[in-house]
Amino acid sequence: MLQEQVQLVAAEHMDLRALAGREKAQGPVHTSTLATVNNLGLLYRDQGKLKGPETMNLRALDGYKKALGRQHSSFLNTANDLAGLYREQGKPDEAEQVLRLTDEQ
Repeated sequence: MLQEQVQLVAAEHMDLRALAGREKAQGPVHTSTLATVNNLGLLYRDQGKLKGPETMNLRALDGYKKALGRQHSSFLNTANDLAGLYREQGKPDEAEQVLRLTDEQ
């Protein structure tokens, strides 16, 4: 909700608190934790941060691949988020490479 209201600093604070709580309670590779990681990456993207979004999206993508597989909607959505970030950064080759992951079994 805070992110939608463009209160990005407050949203980041809440997402970081949620991430810390989920990592402690459920572990770093639980799907709820990974959803928070991906959301934090999207928030960092909205904030215009350069490295944070990629780091968070890659972490979520790797976790979803291991936990759920490459055909699960959470993996596919995160791959799409990461590809969109790469397109925004002017990295079409990286975007294509990420999207090709969704075709692999």
